[in-house]
Amino acid sequence: MTESLIPPEDLAIAFCIEGTPIEEQALLLSESIRRFAGAYAGVPIVAVNPRAEFPISRSAERALEKLGVRYVSLPLNRTASPYLPINRIVTGSWAEANLEAAYVMLLDSDMLFVREPAFRRAGAGVRPVDAKGSASSGDDDAIDPYWREMCEIGGVAVERLPFLETSVDGSRIRASYNGGFCIVRRSLGILEETGRIFSESRARDMRPLRDRDVAIVASTGPVGREASEWWGSSQAALSVAIAARAPDVRIYDPTYNVPVHLLLEANESVRSDAVDPVLIHYHWLLAPERRSSFERILSVLQTRGEFAAWLGERLDERARQ
Repeated sequence: MTESLIPPEDLAIAFCIEGTPIEEQALLLSESIRRFAGAYAGVPIVAVNPRAEFPISRSAERALEKLGVRYVSLPLNRTASPYLPINRIVTGSWAEANLEAAYVMLLDSDMLFVREPAFRRAGAGVRPVDAKGSASSGDDDAIDPYWREMCEIGGVAVERLPFLETSVDGSRIRASYNGGFCIVRRSLGILEETGRIFSESRARDMRPLRDRDVAIVASTGPVGREASEWWGSSQAALSVAIAARAPDVRIYDPTYNVPVHLLLEANESVRSDAVDPVLIHYHWLLAPERRSSFERILSVLQTRGEFAAWLGERLDERARQ
């Protein structure tokens, strides 16, 4: 490993698992890391169940054990909120406080490694959000007061959020980072600060999409009106925490965290710099009726043959169950 890369021994990976459709997602993600992450294939992996009322199956526990994945079940999310990105927030905060690696990678469960990554040292490593959504385009944006209040909670000026482009629709926004993929230097306390900022915003009932009549569909299906109004708030909290705590931020290239579900909606228009992806985010594309579409977009992305064969085997097994 060159000097700028994070050595495998300095990295740990954490994500959520629970006895919902996320269970299957987390198992696939775990296996993809062990098979396709190259030098990082053997790093410590922790699958955290933050809601004990949704225990995973015994077969899932055995599968995690076989893959060398540590399973942790703790009542970290006691909010009863339908906004389930809270699970990721509390998982990240727990991982940052309890793991020993110098760097922690926090992932959404509906992701897969396709080939070996190159993770580089920085206070934080991220990708921009896919589309504008609840982000702000600047002073004249109706949602900008929300971001200013989030920055007030985080103790930073809103100007500390640099402008960047969203990964799919190319909108110019104040920095809003995709919560489904981030790497943080553990000593900076970024994930703990994310939890604090989000908790305070929740206490103030700061719903970024309040009364916008949006209907968000997540990897497990429609999230409902209340959760839709909160959508993007976890990523806002992360972005503000990074601005407050990270001395440097690395924006990973478009092959990391490729939103394949949105590429399908965009008539399979693929950026040339997203071809041959490292890490894909597939959301609802594991559904049997979506399989042909999933495989088609992976072909357009020119994913490698070994990965395509492995995923095909796993989808065949799923269909037989």
